[in-house]
Amino acid sequence: MTVRELNRDQLNELKEAFVTMEAENNEESVGYGDLIEAHDRISDEEVFEYFDGTIFSNDDFLCSAV
Repeated sequence: MTVRELNRDQLNELKEAFVTMEAENNEESVGYGDLIEAHDRISDEEVFEYFDGTIFSNDDFLCSAV
């Protein structure tokens, strides 16, 4: 599935990953609050643009694990 086909939980998980990658690139740490704020701070459009062309499966997401 493409990034535009993901559900809200999967998009939020990508937003958390995005914040984590940003922090690692800046040699900063990420707190729980940063991850929660990512849901509002990073727009869906930013995620769509960054992950455009990436094909995902449910196995790529912890929120999809049973």
